[in-house]
Amino acid sequence: MKTFLLSLLLLLIGPSEAVSNELDYELQSAPRYPRSLYENGVSGVAIIEFSAHSDGPITNVKVVDSSHLKFAQSAVRAVTHWRVKPWQLAPGMPDVGGVRQELYFTHTEEGNEPHRWIRQRVRWVSCSMFNNALADFQAHSPDRVWVDMHYFAYTFKVLARSATRLKMTDEQREETGHALVAAVPEIVAACRAQPDRRYRDVLSERLRGML
Repeated sequence: MKTFLLSLLLLLIGPSEAVSNELDYELQSAPRYPRSLYENGVSGVAIIEFSAHSDGPITNVKVVDSSHLKFAQSAVRAVTHWRVKPWQLAPGMPDVGGVRQELYFTHTEEGNEPHRWIRQRVRWVSCSMFNNALADFQAHSPDRVWVDMHYFAYTFKVLARSATRLKMTDEQREETGHALVAAVPEIVAACRAQPDRRYRDVLSERLRGML
């Protein structure tokens, strides 16, 4: 079972065995911002999974979800050429580990940090838009659970910032993360039933208050 500990660090979660979140890179070039999306002022995210090997190479690069196909394509091209710093085998650092990473594309009009536009997106996106994104996600990633969708990644990131501001303990962060995971089926059902509502309005009062 995955553990959802809210933190400002990128989630490094593998499908089987996850490597430590202290993973370092020898080569980690940033993905190129798709020109057409930049010119139209579009910010977004690509959620990628890959296998990191103890001697450096990265393999099995896969897209979990993305807010736009071009972001996903750019992220895959970049990550394919990354290399991690070799590590010694030890508990928590297996020979091959699964890594999940969120790559944010933030337009200059949004500032230097993605939190602002992500927070706005979570607060104002309609259930209709959420429903369309979920349908696309299910079509392209039929074996994935709903919580892997990018709108939930946005929500986790906003909750993580609030958890830091509120000086929540690790236990409180983990409990908050699990509360969102547990609520996913209810959120999906509510948005499907009432597409004219906003996504944030179908969240629990506690989670909504942290947005």
